Amino acid sequence: MQNLVKLELKRVSLKAHFISLLAANIVIAFLSTFTSSLLDTGGGVAVTGLPPAQLDTLTLATMLVRAALIVWEAVLISVFIVEEYRNKTINLLFTYPVQRGKLIAVKIILICAVMLLFHALSGAFQFVCLSFARIYFPFVTVSPANPATQAITALSAVLLGLLPLYIGMIKKSTIATIVSSFAIAAVVSNSQGSGAGLMSIPLAAIVFGVIGAGFSAITVYKMVSSDLSN
Repeated sequence: MQNLVKLELKRVSLKAHFISLLAANIVIAFLSTFTSSLLDTGGGVAVTGLPPAQLDTLTLATMLVRAALIVWEAVLISVFIVEEYRNKTINLLFTYPVQRGKLIAVKIILICAVMLLFHALSGAFQFVCLSFARIYFPFVTVSPANPATQAITALSAVLLGLLPLYIGMIKKSTIATIVSSFAIAAVVSNSQGSGAGLMSIPLAAIVFGVIGAGFSAITVYKMVSSDLSN
């Protein structure tokens, strides 16, 4: 198993992804701070029939990070799995004396592990940056989050992020994989159920996670049992 993980890591430079992650988090921190300044100036976002809404800066940043990482996960899925099937380079990997199911499982586990790490690092980065910004900008708000809720949400987001694999493997299309992730990110960021997005509700997050895990299991089964010539 360890050798398979090392083999996969040689194919993709995670260093470049970490640098990109840092850049994305900096942009999100600035965007969240700027949005909070607009809300503070305008006294909140007014919606007809409802009182003005104030969204915690850290909560907003977390929602943006979550949406960005769902799309990011689809990119990794495209690189590690869908692209190999589309180019049929997966055939070479399946010549190794290792069960096909194990090879696919390693790819998915690696993607999930990387994304969980990204969620943890991003959450810590946003908390530190916005806590520091709050010292100089009174409109920046940082409310303490429940660690258990954050963990459930992050895990559920990662599992839901596997759903584009099912969609992408239908036609073995990287474009379909990534485009579907944008749609998923938009749905979970919907503020109708919660100002911080549906994924901020633990029960909804669990449901989304189960859906993602279920469809990924179906996809893996099809990948293991399908004829590679198709």
